[in-house]
Amino acid sequence: MTIVSATETVAMGKRVLIFSSIGHALMHMMTAFYAVIVLTLAVAWDLPAERLLELYAPSAILLGVMSLPAGWASDRFGAPLMMVVMFAGLGLSSIACGLVAKGDTFALMLALCGLGVFGAIYHSVGIGWIIRTAREQGHAMGVNGLWGSAGLALYGIVPGVLITLASWRAAFIIPGVICLVVGAVLAWQIRSGEVGDRPMPNTAGLRTGRRAFWRVFSVLTVTMALEGVIWAAVMFGAALVFETRLAADIASLRALLSSWGVATQVVLWVGLATSMIYVVSGIAQYVMGRTVIDRYPLKPTYIVASALQVVAMVALAMGNGYVALLGAILSAVLSSATGPIENILIARYTPSRYHGLGFGAKFVVALGASPLAILLIAWVREATGSLEWLFLSLAGLAVAITLVALLLPGGERAAEADAAQPVPAPAE
Repeated sequence: MTIVSATETVAMGKRVLIFSSIGHALMHMMTAFYAVIVLTLAVAWDLPAERLLELYAPSAILLGVMSLPAGWASDRFGAPLMMVVMFAGLGLSSIACGLVAKGDTFALMLALCGLGVFGAIYHSVGIGWIIRTAREQGHAMGVNGLWGSAGLALYGIVPGVLITLASWRAAFIIPGVICLVVGAVLAWQIRSGEVGDRPMPNTAGLRTGRRAFWRVFSVLTVTMALEGVIWAAVMFGAALVFETRLAADIASLRALLSSWGVATQVVLWVGLATSMIYVVSGIAQYVMGRTVIDRYPLKPTYIVASALQVVAMVALAMGNGYVALLGAILSAVLSSATGPIENILIARYTPSRYHGLGFGAKFVVALGASPLAILLIAWVREATGSLEWLFLSLAGLAVAITLVALLLPGGERAAEADAAQPVPAPAE
């Protein structure tokens, strides 16, 4: 780990925030954009979209499972180096997806697995990197969260635009090249000493006893796993819902633009709809972090957000195109509220020396549930021709999350939890 002097701390913290935020955006975009690309790929390869979507299931598994070893590697080799590895790996894997021969589903699956393996690095590494180097941790995490939501917003529009202007191959290759460039710049900054890391203090973050730790750990393990299914179902299923329920509106827009000499594809409009979900949720995440999570007790906020997911799932299941879009937006906004609360609880109840492994464990649980959602999407759509029954079932899952969340300890606000969080140690 590279140690920097006190005079360099502020400047380095800003650079770390920039690279970590870019990494957050690219990671989210590149581990989700296949959900949009698959719509065009199904036509180009003359294969069912649900069958091609299943190819991403192993990648989704790796995205969760590899979070824990990524956290360990960060402790061993340093966060800056691991971030370079992430950028390089995501870039090469995405380019490999774009170069797969037509119809070679096995090669595509392997390349998609690379996106899962290297995408798993970010949350275990990038979050802790920011906490250690930022002077104002709350502000830095808010900015970083906005960039992550921006990446989710871009996962719909970027492939839609690139497919419209070029091809589905360009939708993989161009983001991959951008990733490689950012990784190269970060490596140069590390080599020149402009970017590094700071040590965490040795004081323990656990101040409430072993019993409280296991109580929080057990409850969050269940809720995060179930929330992971809902999150992935919305991320990978929304595009399929919009393609069907917004078909008439999209056809009207395409006809209007066509009369003006502008040709567009369905995937562009579906991509724009999915992007809207995460544009709104990104703004909401920043606002809620400033006005809700910092002011109100964590447990009631978490319970209310979980309960409202029932409404969001019913809207996705039963609503028309615009109601379904509002349901997807509501679901993403609610997830933007529960995620930071989980991070605060993990930071509060986990000893600081184990925070890296703690965050890694969180994303093993949260992201490890994603493959189940992907397989459910494929199975339900193939069996019924739609996703209504899937989202109705997920409404029941949201009820279960709410009931389990009642077992969390109460009384803490985010500001109170912040006092228990580790702060950067004085530079040596």
